Amino acid sequence: SQRLGLEALFSQLGLNARQTKLALLSIIGRLVHPGSELQTADWARHLSGIGELLGVDFSHLSHNALYRISDVLLKHKEAIEHHLSETERNLFSLPEKIVLYDLTNTYLEGTAQGNAKARRGRSKEKRSDCPLLTLALVIDERGFIKTSRILPGNVSEPGTLQETLKALEKACPLRRGGTDTSSRGVTVVMDAGIATRSNLGFLKEQGYDYVVVSREKQMLPQEQASQALVTVKENGRNKVEARLHTQGDEALLFCTSTMKAAKEQSMRKLFEERLEHDLQLAAAALTVKSGVKTYDKVMERVNRLIEKHKRISQYYLIEVKQQGHLATAITWEKVNQQRAEERFSGSYLLRTSHMDLNEQEIWSLYTMLTNLEDSFRSLKSELNLRPVFHRKESRADGHIFIAVLAYHLLHLIQTELRENNIHMQWRRVRGYLASQIRITTALTMEGGHRIYTRKTSQPEAWHKMIYDALHLAHRPLKTKRYEN
Repeated sequence: SQRLGLEALFSQLGLNARQTKLALLSIIGRLVHPGSELQTADWARHLSGIGELLGVDFSHLSHNALYRISDVLLKHKEAIEHHLSETERNLFSLPEKIVLYDLTNTYLEGTAQGNAKARRGRSKEKRSDCPLLTLALVIDERGFIKTSRILPGNVSEPGTLQETLKALEKACPLRRGGTDTSSRGVTVVMDAGIATRSNLGFLKEQGYDYVVVSREKQMLPQEQASQALVTVKENGRNKVEARLHTQGDEALLFCTSTMKAAKEQSMRKLFEERLEHDLQLAAAALTVKSGVKTYDKVMERVNRLIEKHKRISQYYLIEVKQQGHLATAITWEKVNQQRAEERFSGSYLLRTSHMDLNEQEIWSLYTMLTNLEDSFRSLKSELNLRPVFHRKESRADGHIFIAVLAYHLLHLIQTELRENNIHMQWRRVRGYLASQIRITTALTMEGGHRIYTRKTSQPEAWHKMIYDALHLAHRPLKTKRYEN
């Protein structure tokens, strides 16, 4: 937090000394001991030396104080994100020439009736039974968050890009690099769900470059199909090959992956088995006494199955034979197998406005989206983004924003550890550091009074390795002695 200047920032924003310490506790607590406000308060009171580190007595801390400080932080969200973006850019000399954009959602426990943004939609965590909130993130090529937005759970993903980029321009006005156009030289990388024709047109108008996955399963023109593929990645598990050609003012990169092909073929087989199993059940019902036999009802059932299995049913010809008002048989056969092979071939098409890059460079830009996936994974699994237990909209937004702020600290730590060749998941680092504790020993003297000594335990080799990489003292707190 000192490297990021958070304490000075909070003071500048008008927070008093107590509020500043509570804000730091909320963020550090989410990083070190992720949990609810009640759990964070218990941790601060009884299980950690965070009060000593911050110079505050948290022995009577109420979790309601943490609720209130989340409201304060959310009020200053724009100023805080601007400060963090600028500070991180200066600390690590970030080029900010590539921005990655995507969305994820998290679910809320309860009905969340007091939250206007809590909506039901398609949950990426298979929790469509719960109200959802959506988090949109823009990060740079090195994984640092540039800006975030908290949106309704049923928001249309393509419709979020333009407003988010405008928020990015507002949050990072100094990325202009002395030019009149802040987007000049910046490449936006995003997945197919957001890469609509309208959004690509917007990027062009604003002067952004882009690398996106085509929304359609396009194939290269026939005259291009005979050209040799270039290997852009090869290891023991996977081989990715690509073929590049230009079309108008875009470059198209056709990619094929052996790992992706194996996965898609496995998915295809599973989809086919599920569809045929359900069709067999429907056909068997025609021959049992209590089964559905009326032609109209059978057609209704078959149409529901076609919709249920729409990813594979388009490659089947399904017919229902009838005699009078009764259905007598259900038959099916595979059709359009060439199209099915292309659909599940492990291939995909990248589109980019960069006409000056080769196959390897375009593909490498696209794979930076894994940095964003890593960010979402850290937020959800390591920083307790999900689920959200708050009923009020402001409290739910505050919960998410504190997780985003904790991620700024987490990514700074991981960046410095990697620069020192320490490659560990945060969960493992946190587990190592938790074994160094503060210990209080008591000695009763002859007169009956007691002398207390409070000291930090001896650091192990792994503590020293991590502390040295982060430029921290091996014993962050001095020994204290007092009498009672």
